[in-house]
Amino acid sequence: MKKPEDIYFHDKSFPLLIRRDRVSTVNEVGITIQAIHEAIEIKYFYEGTSTLLIGNDTVKVEAGDVVIINPYEFHATLDCGGETPGKYHIFMMGLDFFDGVRAAGVDLRHIIYGKNTLFKTKFSDNEMLRALLTRAVEENESKTAASRLAIFGIFAELFAELLKCGTRSGEGASSEDILHYYNVIEPAIRMIRDEYSRRFTVEMLAEACNISKFHFCRIFKAVMGMSAIKYLNLYRLKIADTLLTSSDRQIGEIAAICGFEDAGYFARIYKEQYGDTPSRREDA
Repeated sequence: MKKPEDIYFHDKSFPLLIRRDRVSTVNEVGITIQAIHEAIEIKYFYEGTSTLLIGNDTVKVEAGDVVIINPYEFHATLDCGGETPGKYHIFMMGLDFFDGVRAAGVDLRHIIYGKNTLFKTKFSDNEMLRALLTRAVEENESKTAASRLAIFGIFAELFAELLKCGTRSGEGASSEDILHYYNVIEPAIRMIRDEYSRRFTVEMLAEACNISKFHFCRIFKAVMGMSAIKYLNLYRLKIADTLLTSSDRQIGEIAAICGFEDAGYFARIYKEQYGDTPSRREDA
């Protein structure tokens, strides 16, 4: 199983990669190489057909389809489409893309992890998404300050559309929270993301932010809507759930990889979150 990939963004202040005119390929017959990363991946298929594996779902796509791959969703190409392989533009976006524009209420990291929300996988009849992605590809060709500003606006509009009609969680993805203090706790969030298998204490996370434990706890809950430890556990559970259904690792090994030293505790909070035991999930 591949480890989560680090997507290299040329400019950390603008974590977005756009690659046009890609062709679906399968590495070798009978071998499926699955990718996994935190960035949101968007594929706009403009020609041909293809069959993708996203999580546990087989997704058949054709020209006009837009596919959204959420953070930490395993994905691979199962079939490239034969004589007419799927051709697509690909967009890789870091969850920090909208940092610094809190007034817009769009924080992808908070939406996905704080609100436990995922975007719908496939859109087959959304002309707006297709038009926005086509414009983004065209703007990306010029590489100017004006085009960069235009691309930012395009993706703000695109995610507004996704939030309206593309989420697949019971809680919804309201963007009403304005995260005034996000930058204060960002070092702790980044630590959790990059080193989730470590043993963490609240004191360690507060120290990373150079603030007191009391101040850290108050700000973290105000921004993320939960305690830092709950956020850490949800982040770990998200990865563990993917590993349970997409790898052949044993439950105890998965628990350890994700930072749970006590397998019994892992099983208990896993059931609280997903309503099922890890063993039943693994056999599903």
